[in-house]
Amino acid sequence: MLNRRSLALAAAALLLAGCSAVAAAPQPTPRAPSEPPLPALTPAPDVPGDPEEGRRLFLASGCGGCHTLDGLRGATGVAGPNLTNVALRPTLAGERLPNTPENLARWIRDPPALKPDTPMPKLGLTDAQARDLAAFLESQPYNP
Repeated sequence: MLNRRSLALAAAALLLAGCSAVAAAPQPTPRAPSEPPLPALTPAPDVPGDPEEGRRLFLASGCGGCHTLDGLRGATGVAGPNLTNVALRPTLAGERLPNTPENLARWIRDPPALKPDTPMPKLGLTDAQARDLAAFLESQPYNP
């Protein structure tokens, strides 16, 4: 069982090993020629942001190194919480925030501002990038 310090160290190691801040225009992970293209996403109703761009950012910035997201290749990390259908949860950040698209984007943009003891670092995202990532995560229940 990992304690808080071990979890923070593991998250920092993963960040240094390949999870990059996305402010530097991340590049998508190349696909094998035999790999099918990702299906188009159905956006969540009334959620601002572009879920397709959010998925691209999720993949390009290495979010899957820390988080699991069922059905997304490479998203098998265990240092952070499993994000599969995170939109269906009542709260975020260890039950500190009501789960709304706005709060999810705020959390993605600057986790330590909302929960100072979080092991999730501030990744240097723009407001638009945080909204796009939130739109992607909010779209999950609409995309089996």
